[in-house]
Amino acid sequence: MGKKERRKYPRVQIMDPISYLSLDSDGEILEQNIAVVRNVSQTGIQIESFLKVNSKYLSLMFFDLDKHQIEVKGEVIYCKRNESGQFNIGINFVETSDENLQFVKALVKSYHYQKEKSHMIISPGIQN
Repeated sequence: MGKKERRKYPRVQIMDPISYLSLDSDGEILEQNIAVVRNVSQTGIQIESFLKVNSKYLSLMFFDLDKHQIEVKGEVIYCKRNESGQFNIGINFVETSDENLQFVKALVKSYHYQKEKSHMIISPGIQN
């Protein structure tokens, strides 16, 4: 018998780089790092990082297609080493639902744009 899905919203599988800041309980920056987004929903995100996260809060950020910095804060729910030796980090968003949704939409849109762009093959000698 499989595990029952407890998530309120479906997860979208993506693989996109993201920057994050580890924050203390007062919101002060402890460290900055990069990770890869593994999946995202309206209420949370899973990232994969080479470093273990020791703080309870993170600020996640990336640049959207219009080169605007998009940022959202989250609470670390778990940080577990995976089979490749990296860390899977589960994060619940703590901003308003509108801010979370704006972040998720921009992240998914950016991922799909980059994915389409990487599939475009330009033949040598042909100018677009």
